[in-house]
Amino acid sequence: MNAVTPKRNAVKPALVPLVACLLAAIVVAAISGSTLHAKAAPTSSSATAQATPATPDTPAAQQTPPTKSGGMVWVNTDAGVYHKPGTRWYGKTKHGKYMLEPDAIKAGYKPAKASA
Repeated sequence: MNAVTPKRNAVKPALVPLVACLLAAIVVAAISGSTLHAKAAPTSSSATAQATPATPDTPAAQQTPPTKSGGMVWVNTDAGVYHKPGTRWYGKTKHGKYMLEPDAIKAGYKPAKASA
């Protein structure tokens, strides 16, 4: 009967290379600053690329309004809507960016409903 029972530690040597590869991937990702999940980059025209910062979805506190705000709107990237200058949430939502209004519409963002 003892000859038939498998050893308990027989599986562990096969897992060692797998665990080592996973740890190495985590270390490389941490050093390079990348994340383990992919995030779709929004498409934008060349006019928008000049008017918006390179990093999408930055909090409003870190992003300054553009100097020439003619036609610029604040896009709430979480809600999928945009806010015009002078409205309550313009530049104040947690995740968003400044864009030209035609580019925001082209990207599929809708105007925010007026709050009562």
